[in-house]
Amino acid sequence: MFLDITMWSKWLDIAANIATIGAVLIAFYAAHVAYNQLLSNIKETRNATAYNLYNQYLSLCMANPNFSYGMEIPNSHCVEYAKYCWFVSTMLFSFEQIVETQNNNPQWISTIKSQLRIHKKHLKVSTSVSNGDWEPRLCLIINEVIAEADNEVVAEG
Repeated sequence: MFLDITMWSKWLDIAANIATIGAVLIAFYAAHVAYNQLLSNIKETRNATAYNLYNQYLSLCMANPNFSYGMEIPNSHCVEYAKYCWFVSTMLFSFEQIVETQNNNPQWISTIKSQLRIHKKHLKVSTSVSNGDWEPRLCLIINEVIAEADNEVVAEG
């Protein structure tokens, strides 16, 4: 009627093995959840950084509307153009940081290109652009915009 001690011992061993396997599975699941949460946090932090940088750029545009529409390159030294050059450098620095945090996100690339097109005349003569002083992916984007501008000139001519 009653199970002998060896039977109980076997049942306890089986139960202990099942509990061990269960604990391992729970630990793997917890690690998986933690890893996914970490990835989500990294993505959200990068998005927040990009939005903050772009918001700062838009604030700069609002504070300097005369620069935000681009500027003709003067024939001689002009204080206003020197300020514009610093405006463009600040813009490029913001875009450089956005490109680094967004890993070639097509929406950000499109947004950056649309802003760079406004300043393409300056970008074509910029020393920092011609020297490749910016992050390589941003340099590629800038060069694409400059090439588009060159193609427009050829098509018009």
